[in-house]
Amino acid sequence: MDDIAFVVINNVIRSIDVFYSYVIPKELVDKLKVGMRVHVPFGVSNAKREALVVKIIKDNIDRIKKSEKISRIKKIKDIIDDEPVIDEDMLDIAYKMKEEYICTYYEALSCILPTLCKNKMVKVAYLNKQDEYILDLIESNSVKNIWQIKILQYLLKNRCDRVSDIIKFIGGGKSSINTLRKKGLIEYREENESQFIVNKEDVKKDYAKEPTLEQKIVLDKIIGYIKKDEYTKVLIHGVTGSGKTEVYMRLVEYCISNGKSAIVLVPEIALTPQMVDRFKARFGNNVAVIHSRLSKGERYEQWKLINCGKIKIVVGVRSAIFVPLKNIGIIIIDEEHEVSYKSETTPKYNAKDIAKLRCAKENAVLVYGSATPSIETYYEALTGEINLCTMKNRVNNQNLPCVELIDMRQELDDGNRSIFSYALRENILENIKNGQQTILFLNRRGHSNFMLCRSCGFVIKCIRCNVTMTYHRIEDRLICHYCGYTVKRVSECPKCKSNNIKGFGLGTQKVEEEIKKEFPEASVIRMDLDTTSYKDAHNDILKKFRDENINILIGTQMIAKGHDFPNVTLVGVLAADAMLNSVDFRAEERTFQLLTQVSGRAGRGEKKGKVVIQTYNVDAYSIQTAVTHDYKLYFDKEIKLRKELNYPPFSYIGVLTFSGEDDKEAFNWSKAVKKFIFNLNTKYKLNLDILGPNRAPISKIKNKYRWKLIMKGSNKIYILKTLTRVVDKFYNSKAKNVKLSVDINPVSMQ
Repeated sequence: MDDIAFVVINNVIRSIDVFYSYVIPKELVDKLKVGMRVHVPFGVSNAKREALVVKIIKDNIDRIKKSEKISRIKKIKDIIDDEPVIDEDMLDIAYKMKEEYICTYYEALSCILPTLCKNKMVKVAYLNKQDEYILDLIESNSVKNIWQIKILQYLLKNRCDRVSDIIKFIGGGKSSINTLRKKGLIEYREENESQFIVNKEDVKKDYAKEPTLEQKIVLDKIIGYIKKDEYTKVLIHGVTGSGKTEVYMRLVEYCISNGKSAIVLVPEIALTPQMVDRFKARFGNNVAVIHSRLSKGERYEQWKLINCGKIKIVVGVRSAIFVPLKNIGIIIIDEEHEVSYKSETTPKYNAKDIAKLRCAKENAVLVYGSATPSIETYYEALTGEINLCTMKNRVNNQNLPCVELIDMRQELDDGNRSIFSYALRENILENIKNGQQTILFLNRRGHSNFMLCRSCGFVIKCIRCNVTMTYHRIEDRLICHYCGYTVKRVSECPKCKSNNIKGFGLGTQKVEEEIKKEFPEASVIRMDLDTTSYKDAHNDILKKFRDENINILIGTQMIAKGHDFPNVTLVGVLAADAMLNSVDFRAEERTFQLLTQVSGRAGRGEKKGKVVIQTYNVDAYSIQTAVTHDYKLYFDKEIKLRKELNYPPFSYIGVLTFSGEDDKEAFNWSKAVKKFIFNLNTKYKLNLDILGPNRAPISKIKNKYRWKLIMKGSNKIYILKTLTRVVDKFYNSKAKNVKLSVDINPVSMQ
């Protein structure tokens, strides 16, 4: 009998994504374990490839060769890891992910495996030219990609950083930084990883507060579920400021005191520092943090501490659901309605689904928390699939903020051409006078949404995407938010040569500019994607706003939820109806959620809060119900509409997106796939509605034309099997110039 290892190979296509058997050399038999990575010879050329061991057996080589119809079984070359990097429970989750998200084994495993192991040398980027030369290049409009410009600006300021971290913090992908290297503007050097690991500052100790009556009722109920040692799902539906975080910490404390561990998920990087600080103040160094702005070294150090059992509490964003915690007692998903829990890159997993799998395996309690639960989650709570706990009052007995709805059409009729209504302007002035803080919310970054020629009507669009370019005044550039293409602001119309061209629309930069004009005495800070592109930027901005009592914070949706500033008494929403024009069936839901969440930032301390919502669509039910803080009324209206249109939670949606440089070829493939699905639907009586093919709402991105097919049905398994058959058939065909992307229940229909 021989020792045989079954492995999955890294970076293989779906058609050959199976388990492969390899002989374990005698010198490795006692060292090799399931869950370790190895190097193996693969393919005709016996290329050295990374693989993960998923099973070890004793068997007869001749029997395996016969059953697998192969002439010989190759040997494992060497072992990469000293200890297993994944256990059998997480392997099982990876297998389920492969089926659920139609990906390869290793694509699923890549979510779970640690990001850094033995490799202690990292690739570091340095500028390869003088600063003056780089500045001249940027100023002369020689660099046409905004990500490349931001990378150069980042290196001008920071001198050097790891290539992987620059890509992570700045964006633009590997192609942007590699292009700069090919141009000779930067160079790579191999340096030791350890010098890039940052020591975090200590947080002042905090102690548990006496729970309110509502908090105690919720705690007693959920602790009762934990004691049962059974997989249970709970939704905490608590208004903003009701003290959900304190409930989370007490539940975690109970689990830790009973020898269990806990995972707490938050939706945004911007929320992580605040949540981490609160948990570290309560639990000290027993807390690990996981989010995408950590360097590889920092992330790996956290992984090692978790894996060896030295840390029992993990706080982090979506990817934290994969940490190697043992004996989990509770997983908490804060702001469970947020779309950021769903990955938009392969594998397109939803952290909430992975949390269900982990809790089911551990007989743990899964807690969802939100002031504005998703329609699907709240529907499950009403139908008994999830246990419902409600918290209707704020912890300090303060009322929810008073909300004033402003019809901007009336403001125009009254002669007000400002972006601020009369009421909002007066309230901002009053807040400045009283030393109280204001948050202004607008979910659009940049200065102007588009540049338009008032002589001929020409609108400047990206040459690679079918979208208008956004004007960023600080950079004095037009930027495509989809592909990063950028040019300096034009002073004359490219079409008619008129100089009557200007920016229209409203972005956070313009709001900041107008605030400084109308309130010159006010201190202002802005928080959006443009101001948070460097490491720890979110924490720095929020800390400055709080500690220096900055008068006004302007921001996008990253300021809308979770933050607790006692001195914020006014919130202004500048364009409440901005998302209502979206083609997404969730447009009303997201509008209600954002308005309710951002309104909840006001009046969280001892002082009363006020919210001023500006809109041109005062009759939208999502806006009307947000004004009255009436989630139930909003839900009743929305669920009725969803049922009539057969949208989730009454159906599942499968979306297929075809993209290619040849518009006709992409369209033809979408038609061919529709015919294939139609035949499956008819043959197996799947009862699927098949819509399309139609042009995607954004019909071209990065020079790729886009077409969509949509399937709707009540049986998720039917949709998954259909999507899987489509993917396998498509990639076994000759569609070399067209890319297919599939998703089930996507968070965006664009």
